[in-house]
Amino acid sequence: MSISSHLTPEPERRLWIILENMRQAVESNDRKIAALTVFAAAELAFFRPGGFVAFVLAVALPLGVFAFMPLSGKPNWLPFIGTLKETHTIDDCMIAAADIARYTHSELIHRYDKYLGGGITATPYHEDIVGQIVVSARIAVRKQKLFRLIGALVGLGQLGLFFHLI
Repeated sequence: MSISSHLTPEPERRLWIILENMRQAVESNDRKIAALTVFAAAELAFFRPGGFVAFVLAVALPLGVFAFMPLSGKPNWLPFIGTLKETHTIDDCMIAAADIARYTHSELIHRYDKYLGGGITATPYHEDIVGQIVVSARIAVRKQKLFRLIGALVGLGQLGLFFHLI
């Protein structure tokens, strides 16, 4: 028995926990996006605003529908949605979607091998789990950015409705 084998007896179990956290992040963002999209649609239907407010809320609706697509890459027409190419630091949190999404598959395999104490590179099965973690993290980050954009549009529409009603 090696010295480190007692430290991480089950790297697979830990990888599955991280993957489940990434999937929960995606589902959480889906719920938030759905709520904002329904809210924007309800405002358009019940208040029937005109001009700028209608335009802003109308733009939020297709973005909300687009946000449900499980794309891990960035679309060409929304360049700021893609992941930033930042340098990796020792302070990167290996269970946070925003930090994981910045890594490539091979970089994350080597980082998790050190993070979990070894054993990740032992089988392609573990590397496939890491690949799923990367994809889910990228989807979660993309959905979070789209949620912020939709939230800003709906908030701008709220301000417009508020000033229109005054």
